[in-house]
Amino acid sequence: MQRLSIARAWSVPLALIVVVVWLSAMPIHAAPNVDDPLIAPLDVQRQEAALLPAFSADLDAAEQWDRYTVSARIDPEKRTIAGRLRLEYTNRAADPLDRIYFYLFPNLPEFGGRLDIHSAAVDGASVRVHYESNRFLLRLDLPTPLPSGAAVEVLLDFSATAPLDASQRYYAAFNRERGVLALASALPMAARRVEGAWQLTTPLFRGDLVTSDTALYDVTLAIPAAWTAVTTGTAIESQNDGALRTTRFVSGPQRDFTIVLTRFPAISTEVDGTRITSYFRPEHAEGGRAALDAAANALRVFNRRFGPYPLTELDIVQIDARKFFGVEYPGLIMIDRLLYAGEREGLEIIVAHEVAHQWWYSLVGNDVQNEAWLDEGLTSFAQVIYQEEIHGATAAARELDGFRTTYLRARQAGRDAPLRRPVSALRGNYTAIAYAKGALFFQALRIRIGEPAFDRFLRDYYASFRYRVASSDDVRVVAERACACDLGDFYRDWVLTAAPVTLP
Repeated sequence: MQRLSIARAWSVPLALIVVVVWLSAMPIHAAPNVDDPLIAPLDVQRQEAALLPAFSADLDAAEQWDRYTVSARIDPEKRTIAGRLRLEYTNRAADPLDRIYFYLFPNLPEFGGRLDIHSAAVDGASVRVHYESNRFLLRLDLPTPLPSGAAVEVLLDFSATAPLDASQRYYAAFNRERGVLALASALPMAARRVEGAWQLTTPLFRGDLVTSDTALYDVTLAIPAAWTAVTTGTAIESQNDGALRTTRFVSGPQRDFTIVLTRFPAISTEVDGTRITSYFRPEHAEGGRAALDAAANALRVFNRRFGPYPLTELDIVQIDARKFFGVEYPGLIMIDRLLYAGEREGLEIIVAHEVAHQWWYSLVGNDVQNEAWLDEGLTSFAQVIYQEEIHGATAAARELDGFRTTYLRARQAGRDAPLRRPVSALRGNYTAIAYAKGALFFQALRIRIGEPAFDRFLRDYYASFRYRVASSDDVRVVAERACACDLGDFYRDWVLTAAPVTLP
């Protein structure tokens, strides 16, 4: 995050026509029907549509990922999404499970919205809905313990409501304002388990919110035909029924599934097989083109420097954000409206930053609340790479100088901190540490190990941890492997302590 589609069409199968009828008549409070064909087990083979052909073999790892199938209807006027979610969940821990937790992000106070679970079933048996942590958590007690390696099917009947014109008060990625209904993190998400423990801490809005494991999503949405659904993944089927359009999307391996509805015009281009689409207000056509050009340049640069982006689509949507410049979700970027009307340099670098997040956060995950520097620092450093490749050494030096100034201001004020510091412990220095010091770490590492080894590090880090969750220690291991050297003192001074490091 930076703080302050052309869908391919297939022939329409009978099942999608049935979806249209079912969603049109679906009562919000209906109990889940475990035999409903519309929420049948996810078909992994259909996920290939979201991946470039060279990456279709990534789905060989599908057994490692949970699977979500969703059928829902969105009413932009009421700002609601209502439907049914089926989760195929596997216990990958060593011990049996007696419960499953879900994150309900719209219930965080900063979202200003609400996500309700009306009923739940586990392997066909109805279970009681338990809310915890001020409704941020949903707990489902399993009828029988789930052994290690065993799978279970969870069915949820849910509805969510977003606020209206709330970008000045709440999180704008979940909000309807000026022709956009943004529904970030609107779907219930299975909570993470790390080393046998559920990760249940309520996230702080000082940093990004969603730390999640890679999963597969198959999502069917019914929306008014006058609107366009922009989502994670790609559309594989679509059917119009008068005023209603029903479209099926598949995600490929992703950490989240994000939905935006808009009536904006769009322009597209293609880079290395990935279609990039920019959605923007009609009066900001020049800014919309600038955002598309920046995303195309960034994708081209980062494909070469980090390793290829594996997905067929990437979307950029103009929204009213107010409290941030841009925010990344898998395959979908939201950028504040005011950047489109201002000077283009700011829009360009924010878009480049959010495109870099498709590698560092989305494809290579990290704990964004406990080790925020991993994605924000490397993504900020990616701005330096972008400037080098697109605008030359002088622009890159200026970018680095900005990070130095931000970090030194905090250090001189006594607010220095180790990079590996949770967001909760970064008070008044979050940007200076996670973004600026993080970016400077990677430039210092580049100088320490040399350009060839640093390039190996970037590519190896991406290849080793794509679809996984990396840690600070993993950065050291991969860097030492790239340079065949010991980085213990360097890692200690920058990452583990607040030693007075020499700035690059």
